[in-house]
Amino acid sequence: MAIYVAWFNVEKVGRSSPQIKETIISHFLDYCFRSEFDIVTLLEIHSARETDIADHINSVYGPAYSATVVHGGHSNSYVCAIRTKTTTFDGSVKLVGLNRDVAEFSTSASGGFKLKIYLAHFKSGQTGLTSKQLREAVDAAAKTSGGTWLIGGDLNWDFDRKDALGLPEDVKFFSYWSDSTQRKGSILDWALYSDNLKIKAAGISEFKRKHSEFGDMSGPDHKPVALQIDNGA
Repeated sequence: MAIYVAWFNVEKVGRSSPQIKETIISHFLDYCFRSEFDIVTLLEIHSARETDIADHINSVYGPAYSATVVHGGHSNSYVCAIRTKTTTFDGSVKLVGLNRDVAEFSTSASGGFKLKIYLAHFKSGQTGLTSKQLREAVDAAAKTSGGTWLIGGDLNWDFDRKDALGLPEDVKFFSYWSDSTQRKGSILDWALYSDNLKIKAAGISEFKRKHSEFGDMSGPDHKPVALQIDNGA
């Protein structure tokens, strides 16, 4: 069986956010939980809303799902929800040079392979610090995961410039979307993973058919990502 992981940079969602943003986030969460995703993470949550959102997930979708807040500055917390049957939240570690963390998870397909997932909102601007954070994340994942890992989130590095990161040859890349994932342009929300995995888009036809707002960035200024992960060994 496959492992399903989804994330969404929801652009500083707070108490004053417009209704369309709240609606899109609700649709995204409901789709992922109904589809029994193993990990569902919201990035860039305002500190005023982080507890509300986590409590809502726990009250509506628990005990099948459990949500945890990873704090990260005034507007950069994460809400991480796990499917309790398949996944554990392993805590978080600081990103170098930034008041944000990398959230860590362990998950497994029923009767199948085990996988370490690392999700974060990396430094904006495609800077030297961004590339350093991504290279260090790959190095740490390779050393601590047992060899089967995926790094995702808002990588803040254009997918078309992935080769400029200078990563090892056995690191693979996957983008859910073929066009920009951020309103200003560029594919910034994608995944790095070990070469013993197979990745494909999950739910993209339903996203486009039922929820066109997922792709037009009229609420949050990013697009969500949903992945199906299989053992490729």
